[in-house]
Amino acid sequence: MKILQVCSATDMGGGEVHVAGLVRELANRGHAVYLAVRPDSPLRDALAGIIASWHEMPLRNSLDLQSARAIAGLVDAHGIDIVHAHMGRDYLVAALACKQTKRARLVLTRHHYLPLKRHALYRWLLGDVAAVIAVSDSVRESVIERLGLPDDRVHVIPNWIDPERFKPIEREAARAMFRLRANIVVACIGELTPAKGQEEFVRAAATIVRMRSDIEFLIVGEESGENETFTANLKRLATTLGVAEKLRFMGRIRHIPELLAAVDVVVVPSWDEGFSLVTIEAMAARRAVLASNVGGIAGIVKNNTTGLLVPPRDVHALTDKLLWLVSDAPLRQRLSVQGQRDVYTRFGREQIIDQIEEIYNRVIGEGKNDA
Repeated sequence: MKILQVCSATDMGGGEVHVAGLVRELANRGHAVYLAVRPDSPLRDALAGIIASWHEMPLRNSLDLQSARAIAGLVDAHGIDIVHAHMGRDYLVAALACKQTKRARLVLTRHHYLPLKRHALYRWLLGDVAAVIAVSDSVRESVIERLGLPDDRVHVIPNWIDPERFKPIEREAARAMFRLRANIVVACIGELTPAKGQEEFVRAAATIVRMRSDIEFLIVGEESGENETFTANLKRLATTLGVAEKLRFMGRIRHIPELLAAVDVVVVPSWDEGFSLVTIEAMAARRAVLASNVGGIAGIVKNNTTGLLVPPRDVHALTDKLLWLVSDAPLRQRLSVQGQRDVYTRFGREQIIDQIEEIYNRVIGEGKNDA
């Protein structure tokens, strides 16, 4: 198969990690993989050493006609079978290209929990998409409602976990790497933005440090943009609440498996999520997870079996559950063991890639039948 992945990402987040992993595995399986990316795409570093055909183009916005023509030209010149777009602003560009060429089949992946625009242009251009991959049931329902697509064209295929990334790492060595000395370490990992719930995390931490002096809290990640206003507000809040000495802002960390090996609990207090890569990574690393009962997370964590769930934006509930978790070592052990077992059973890389590959083959077959 000849597969063109379209991704205008400028930073590496959960969706971009997914694209990089998909490209790597498809190339390993013998498919010819092409990439349409912006100049200086972060995917280049992530895919160093992978045999793929790279094509740079502006990919400025949803109506970038120049990029649509460039994609259509690639499809015709190389005989592309599948055009697969991963970011919302790339959907219409990829759809325009496929309408021009009439050759390739269009596949979209919807990673985000936010609904697509309720716009006639979206329905018209995306109405004949061959398949949409939604990363959770909640995302699937939103896509069907917004685009008016038949149920059988929207498939739930979650992101996956790579077992090779989370082989056991010696805990003390990992703690030394990040200079962690507290008895228990609790981490909140993700882009710094209000919707990820870091403010609620800070407030919960402030209450707990007044009861326990042996716990250290970490906020891992960066704020997008140059002003970093939210980050500054969080630091002021930590100082005001008297938790600043027990709360470290780590910035962006590339060595996530090592970080997870060093901590005891991972908190995911998001207001909503289409999926949550950090949740399945923490579970794969055999760490106890406390997360919001929202969107894609609700389909990952089985409450009180593989992790603990709390209502989003509820500081009191978050504080109570976190205090319970840091105070009960057998509970942490039980949740982490069962969580790791469950995540590898349900989100193994090979089985998820098999499902995507099956969709590619199916829509190509349908295209031949239509012709």
